[in-house]
Amino acid sequence: MESDIVNAPLVIALTGLPSSGKGEAAKALQAAAARDGRAVGHLTFSDQIKEEARRRGVAQESFTREMLSRIGIEMREAEGPGVLSARIAGRIRDWPAPRPAIFVADGLRHTGEIDELRRAFGERFILVSVEAEPSEIARRLIARNRTDESPDALRSEAHAIRLLEQELNGQLSALGPNVGLCARQADLRLPNHGTLEELQRRVGKLYEGLRGRMNCE
Repeated sequence: MESDIVNAPLVIALTGLPSSGKGEAAKALQAAAARDGRAVGHLTFSDQIKEEARRRGVAQESFTREMLSRIGIEMREAEGPGVLSARIAGRIRDWPAPRPAIFVADGLRHTGEIDELRRAFGERFILVSVEAEPSEIARRLIARNRTDESPDALRSEAHAIRLLEQELNGQLSALGPNVGLCARQADLRLPNHGTLEELQRRVGKLYEGLRGRMNCE
């Protein structure tokens, strides 16, 4: 097990509220690595839940944030609080050769997922918290207007902030999202209060700081 961890890729998990900029941060990490001649594997926690929803016969056009959150809670009840991370770790281990030296896992929102990834990858795991004010994120969430977004959140900025604060403070369920607790356990913080270009520059600096920890496979 110890040798597996030593030879493991660097696994960077991104935690943060919906629309905080995790997806753009993941893209910026991939771009920074590409300039360095490295590939990055990209996995998302939400895809693990969507895969389970499809297995249960739920059509993709029926996906909503509330429904996916409920399925995520049911998965944790059935298989433990780190179930999504366990599935992601399995996908990383089974990745076909040549396996990337870096993986980004986007959308971690429960502390059980942190525990599972630290167990699986040890010091090769890094948790990054992508952060902005809920009011700022609410405006982005409404502007993004995704079809699978909560209809209640899209009603107004006030409704969106209420939903975000529920996820930030773990008010939905003990096994539901608790971004605030996850952020407290983060190894690095990535502020996203400005433009996309500013975020990309911050991600570039973050990548440079991690270069010495990357294995070449």
